[in-house]
Amino acid sequence: MILQDQVWGDSSIEDEVIVELLNSKAIQRLKNIDQAGYSKGFFNHSRNRYDHSVGVFLLLRNYKASLEEQISGLIHDISHYAFSHAIDYVLKEGDISKQDLQDRSKQRFLERSNIPEILEKYGYNIEYIANEENFPLLENSLPDICADRIEYSTRDIILFLDNGKSKVKKILNHLKTKGKNSWYFDNADAGYEYAKCFKELNDKFYAGFKSAIMFKSIKDFMKHALEKEYISTKDLEKYDQYVLDKCLKYVEKDKLLKKYWERMNSSELFYEDSVNYEEIIDCKSRVVDPYCLVGDKMKKVSEIYKDWGKIAKEESILKRYCVAVRD
Repeated sequence: MILQDQVWGDSSIEDEVIVELLNSKAIQRLKNIDQAGYSKGFFNHSRNRYDHSVGVFLLLRNYKASLEEQISGLIHDISHYAFSHAIDYVLKEGDISKQDLQDRSKQRFLERSNIPEILEKYGYNIEYIANEENFPLLENSLPDICADRIEYSTRDIILFLDNGKSKVKKILNHLKTKGKNSWYFDNADAGYEYAKCFKELNDKFYAGFKSAIMFKSIKDFMKHALEKEYISTKDLEKYDQYVLDKCLKYVEKDKLLKKYWERMNSSELFYEDSVNYEEIIDCKSRVVDPYCLVGDKMKKVSEIYKDWGKIAKEESILKRYCVAVRD
């Protein structure tokens, strides 16, 4: 099987368990889930959860992670609802600032899929594979870096930042693993550049105003559709277009739904106003502070570049927007 990827190019996959997982309904569903939420109305490019999951798998594969960790990386996003993290704002379960609904739903999504059956067929323990705490290269806590964060940020550097391809080439050339337990850069300048690129993405996209208004517009549209019973919460467990198709049957009959739909496709309607706002939207803010090899010692970027400590502290704080709308 040949996998085509924007970052890694063409990769030949021969492990039967990987091929079978890639062809499973649970993984294929991710092709129809927008990485950001609903990019069409707000960003120039769209990415899906399938490409991200494959990218995480390929990153781990290229850095010689165990096959178990590669599998865990491939399936790590199967519990994302339609429209990704936007549904955290719709269902409002737990602390919305953590955007962790998919983590809390993972066991249920796995049990309903044929992934446990596939893994059992090849002699793998589903409970071990599904527990990301077993795989420190795949996942860890901010501000450290991990395969998940590295993958989506390098892909987005190529899509959104100037000279993105050359920046990613430099980043990956100096990115290393230590004892299969952690990531670091063998060049401090490369680590610093990666941290700054990540901040630019966070400011413009991950926790920027456009993400805030995207989350709000999806929330308003979907909550109204749920209240009117045009859709059910079970529908949100499928994929983006499935949910939209069910909702859009009513858009000409329901003036409020139509207004929310127009907002979803007209980002210019939104603006910030700290006095006459319609709603306050909080966005999870992300910042990285990777380790770099300096001489024979590991130091964080913030230890090498003193300005980064202050920046990292400020960027880790939840971002809040007073969102106003002109209809």
